[in-house]
Amino acid sequence: YELTKESIQAPNVKRTGDFRKDRNIRTGSSHPYDYKRSGYDRGHLTPAGDMAFSKNSMSSTFLMSNISPQIRGFNGGVWRELEENVRDWAYSFRHLYVVSGPVLTRKPLTYIGDNQVAVPSYYYKVLLDVREPEEKGIAFLLPNEVTDKHLREFAVPIDQVEELTGIDFFPNLLPSSQIENLERNIDISKWKFDEGKFNSRVRNWNNR
Repeated sequence: YELTKESIQAPNVKRTGDFRKDRNIRTGSSHPYDYKRSGYDRGHLTPAGDMAFSKNSMSSTFLMSNISPQIRGFNGGVWRELEENVRDWAYSFRHLYVVSGPVLTRKPLTYIGDNQVAVPSYYYKVLLDVREPEEKGIAFLLPNEVTDKHLREFAVPIDQVEELTGIDFFPNLLPSSQIENLERNIDISKWKFDEGKFNSRVRNWNNR
């Protein structure tokens, strides 16, 4: 999806919290009850905070097709910190392409609930800024666990996540030579991390 400065600046609607099956998934959707007493949070892939500009957009993030099992200290810790940094970057850069998902290619997997929802060992978030003159791309590959490590330590080239997942994230967005360069290289200096959020995560968020 696209995250823009304008959408972040828009007045925020109230968080809905209406977790529900996604009836558009033909192969069958997980159910909120799959998570009951599982020990895992219902973790958002697209954050509710990214879609707070309208009630319908906010509500859509609570469809179970956008939810995946996350360790509580991960969901409320490093994943939360990354989500908040992404909004900061989208505000600063005015526009970002964002792709988030679970890594389900690393076996063995744990399963929860009647619908046998797979628990990923890793999650990824892929970011691309194609606005000139400073085009840039970065990805984050995070183990589904509590961590005190800095977000920088989880930064990887987009190519690495594509190889791990088998997904080509931006096949038709830019000329192939241009997108290949953005996916192959990262310049961490172009992504300013909020140290206050990192400190809050280590001191407080990880322990909730």
